[in-house]
Amino acid sequence: MNSGQVFELLSFLLMVVLFIPVFYKFKVNTLFAFITAGVLLGPHSLGIIKDTELTKSLGDLGLLFLMFSIGLDLSFHRFKAMRVYIFGFGLVQLFGTAVFFGLITFIISRNLNEGIVVGFALAMSSTAIALRMLEARGKTKAPAGRASIGILLLQDLSVIPIMLLLPRLAHHSSSSTIMNAMHSIGLALLAIALIIVVGKILVKPLFRSVAATKSSEAFTSMIFLVFIATAWATHMAGLSVSLGAFLAGMLIAETDYGHEVKAETSTISALLLGIFFLSVGMMIDVPYVVRHVPQIVILTLLIMVSKALLIYAMERKMGMDHEGSLISAVFLAQIGEFGFVIFSMASQQYHLMDPGVSSMLQVVIAFSMILNPFVGNALLKRYEEKAKMADAAKELSGNKEEDDDELSNHVVIIGYGRIGELAAQIFEKSKTPFCVIDTDVQRIELAHYNKYPAIFGNAANGTILEAANLIQAKAVVVCLGSVETAVYVLQRIREVSKVDVFSRCNDEGRWNDMMRLGATGLVSETQECAIRLANAAALSLEADEHDLKKAASDIRQEQSVNAKLPDETLPVTLPKEKAPVA
Repeated sequence: MNSGQVFELLSFLLMVVLFIPVFYKFKVNTLFAFITAGVLLGPHSLGIIKDTELTKSLGDLGLLFLMFSIGLDLSFHRFKAMRVYIFGFGLVQLFGTAVFFGLITFIISRNLNEGIVVGFALAMSSTAIALRMLEARGKTKAPAGRASIGILLLQDLSVIPIMLLLPRLAHHSSSSTIMNAMHSIGLALLAIALIIVVGKILVKPLFRSVAATKSSEAFTSMIFLVFIATAWATHMAGLSVSLGAFLAGMLIAETDYGHEVKAETSTISALLLGIFFLSVGMMIDVPYVVRHVPQIVILTLLIMVSKALLIYAMERKMGMDHEGSLISAVFLAQIGEFGFVIFSMASQQYHLMDPGVSSMLQVVIAFSMILNPFVGNALLKRYEEKAKMADAAKELSGNKEEDDDELSNHVVIIGYGRIGELAAQIFEKSKTPFCVIDTDVQRIELAHYNKYPAIFGNAANGTILEAANLIQAKAVVVCLGSVETAVYVLQRIREVSKVDVFSRCNDEGRWNDMMRLGATGLVSETQECAIRLANAAALSLEADEHDLKKAASDIRQEQSVNAKLPDETLPVTLPKEKAPVA
């Protein structure tokens, strides 16, 4: 790497570090920090980054990781749980919106291929932005939230046929477009069928043997082996490498290790995706945008309003109430990040549309993604109180059949050793919903054998805690033998939730640390053993049973309870250099 490339890298990192806090403060998706950096550093502005091909190559790798992440989220189990929303609301929204915008484009341009490209691109919504808005308003479990998530999942799945369709549009006449589309969809369905076969035969046993070694290096190598091998296989078959990345994610999602893989790859995936958006920003022709600001603003508003009205009308027609349809329409009104990919490939790689139109529409996508959170919050603010009452009524009416296997109001058991297994038995007998987290393959398999919901992964990772639906949990029971690991896990939990946490703790030196971190209850096995032994001996000497119970209760109360959580979690310094594995 020469001095010029080092300067370009430093400029990029500086821009991102400066912009991300600003975008975060104004509650704008931080990916726009990368777009802004690309606009400023690219050839149409300051021109600091010269090697645009290298940036584009890294951006393409980021796109592959994005497809891989989407595959991790789209397991067949999730399809089954939300099939009505995905294949009902999702299909109607995608094709209805695509036909609407496609027809308008065809009428204007008289180019069927361009109409198809624009129609499908504008039909897409941003999964990252929509999910963030859903979570912020607590709508993920409401009917509107489920419909929105179903639509987003169908859109994510449709990316593969769309990307397969583009080269066929470029090399065939418009009259064969429908056959090309059917052929592309057929290839995608065949690939998904192969996933089921290959996943059961090969990937799961390989991951199990690697995970059993507890070697993070081997586990990461296994992730990249599946990722690269599947992408290479699809390329050799004449299909897109993006399809391979997507299939690799779905292969892993069918195993017990999908959540841990997502946690392992989240950082590098986010960085590479950021570089992809950097390359998108570099492609934006700033002088062109400046000359066409009024047209871009008007076009953005027209597309967002039209899209929202279409989604609202479709959902009302399919039985969603007024408020749910309105919420879903507002959340999905923006155009998604895959619009950048579709327009870029269609204009530069396959020459299916005019580059000027592509540039304008890419700017429209960015504007819509920036505007949507602000406009959405303003429109929905007045409905907030009414929405809470409506959601409560819908929950009581039993409107949750599609996600009834998703845990809520449950207990998260961290560690499924001898203590965790006994705790699970107690929760099962008391009919208390729970799930288990552990990094030991055999323990996870034992939990599955006992028909307990279990997640393989490090509980100190936020992605794993999210997979356990920690936000909706009523309590966490930490059954880890290592006190240092328990402290570290508690610290991670307190960063995202104030849920009640009960933990083992046999180290008096760490007792106060766990109390300061807000442990609701701490139990010392030594203490419990001493209480039981002393009680047994005292009862044999005919001591008063009431006095013994009171003494035991006092000891437990003095040393175990911290009912009030601290207003601000105090940091606890771990003596180890490396974070322990939970």
